[in-house]
Amino acid sequence: MQPRPMKRLLFIYLSVALMIAGNSDVTAQTIPARYSLDTDIQMLRNTAVPGFNYHYDDYTPFVPGIIMLGLKTCGYDGRSEWGRMLVSDAFSAASMAVIVTGMKHTVKRLRPDESASNSFPSRHTATAFMTATMLHKEYEGRSPWFSIGGYALATLTGVSRVLNNRHWLTDVAAGAAIGIGSVHLGYFITDKIFKDRQLNPAYEEPSFCYDPDVKHYTAELLFGRRFVIGAEGRKNMGILPQRGSLAGLQVEVPVIPGVGICARATASGMIYNGGICSDLYTLGAGGYWNYHFARILEFQAKVMAGWAGMHRKSGADLSASISLSLITDNNFKVKTFGEFDSISMPDREPWINTLIVGLSTGFFW
Repeated sequence: MQPRPMKRLLFIYLSVALMIAGNSDVTAQTIPARYSLDTDIQMLRNTAVPGFNYHYDDYTPFVPGIIMLGLKTCGYDGRSEWGRMLVSDAFSAASMAVIVTGMKHTVKRLRPDESASNSFPSRHTATAFMTATMLHKEYEGRSPWFSIGGYALATLTGVSRVLNNRHWLTDVAAGAAIGIGSVHLGYFITDKIFKDRQLNPAYEEPSFCYDPDVKHYTAELLFGRRFVIGAEGRKNMGILPQRGSLAGLQVEVPVIPGVGICARATASGMIYNGGICSDLYTLGAGGYWNYHFARILEFQAKVMAGWAGMHRKSGADLSASISLSLITDNNFKVKTFGEFDSISMPDREPWINTLIVGLSTGFFW
């Protein structure tokens, strides 16, 4: 069986998350004037949903684990027998707890609501991605929808921690990396101890088999930073925003393998001189073209057009982007993208031209 790309990339995930956190402008002492994606996303949250305060994210981290135990209790066999599975999960949980607790007490990062200095990394998100990865490890071979459902719930937990103003975006990214990595470490240790014992003989762990000649549907969660193109004088006068952030959802529907139509909904914080944040919402559709190479890499070109709303005004949104995806498993990919986005608000502002640089994570099937 070929090595799984996700196993080879776990340390990359964690390193990137830690590098982002290390470059963050948020410390335990203060929130400085030099802003980052973290603070821009917080400003978007504060203007778009300032009263968001729901506690379901205290429970969603455990749902994938409960599903896994329920399936096992009902006799729906997965990868491991009870003893081996519980040992794997115990190593995973212990690894996650030690890493998260140690980093919280070492980094001492101030939470966005300023309630405590233990924001980095997000324990709720780490737990959610840990239980989702446990479900993925045990039942991916039975159906990819167990994995997709588990990771969708984990993603909901991470997003909710930001919406509830309990964590910065990079707290959540690091928590996800730690949760995933801890489970792969736990299963690696257990596999060395148990070898071939207590494995379900009827279970065959799927090997990596991405086929670019097959039509793939994709759903993605994306985040980005906007860089506004224009004269500094116009920005200082408030005609153009200084900068911005973006969060959104995107779906891709293939027409033929590698070519299809896409739709996207985004919310952006457009930050003007003086720290005033205006919400920008867009709905768009368009087309994309993929080029697959090097087995786990995929280049994409995309054009979209649609509606934009800001300042209670409606206008047009035109965009063109290129991206590079890293296919980490049979149903998952991470992507870095660059986009030129042009927004028009009639009777209000000229065309606002921006460059967006961002990351996304997605499921495909």
